[in-house]
Amino acid sequence: MKETFVGHKFKLLNSEKTGITLELNSWSSENMVEKYSVSFDKENIIERITKDRISFGEKVSKTDFFKRLIRDIQASEEKTREFASAILCDFLEFDITDFDLKDLKLGIENIIEQITVEKNVNSEHKLVEGLFEFIWHKKLSKKAEVQLLERLTEIDSYHIWSYLEDELEDEYENLGSEKLKKYYIENKPKWDEKNDSLYGKKSILDKVKSIFTKKTSG
Repeated sequence: MKETFVGHKFKLLNSEKTGITLELNSWSSENMVEKYSVSFDKENIIERITKDRISFGEKVSKTDFFKRLIRDIQASEEKTREFASAILCDFLEFDITDFDLKDLKLGIENIIEQITVEKNVNSEHKLVEGLFEFIWHKKLSKKAEVQLLERLTEIDSYHIWSYLEDELEDEYENLGSEKLKKYYIENKPKWDEKNDSLYGKKSILDKVKSIFTKKTSG
């Protein structure tokens, strides 16, 4: 199996620049050449760099890796925020099983703050997705989870609604929260209209199929 150096310290060859490697992949837009997404220590920026330009060092801790991504989702450079948000989303989905909850909670606060000010739709989407990946890990108590969901209702975001709708559609009556129940009932028409404008209304055929399915499964 080919060794990769994701999550390692690095130094650029022929340069004094240092940082942390965040990801390794290849994109069609880059002629499928493998590149590392790297975050620089002294510059709040992420760049894509080929392996032959990098000298690799020791692996960093999960905590330092997470804190670096939290720093970079708040960067002034838009592309850096996009990179960081996507990588952070994957981290929250796959790498937090044994992660300290205290550190996670501090990072989640930063994520929520960034969602409220993020103007890039791709970054916002990945931040919201990552936030719900954290929720789905069930590291919070039921009470804390409901409190977090209630906080999210205060943010006017289509992406938050998209995930909250799935969470609340069959559960808002069981969560014991009047705030969540009110949010769902009052916001569903507004965001359904947004869905229709983005994706178009269901065709008559789809509606007929839906009715038929319900009748035959009932």
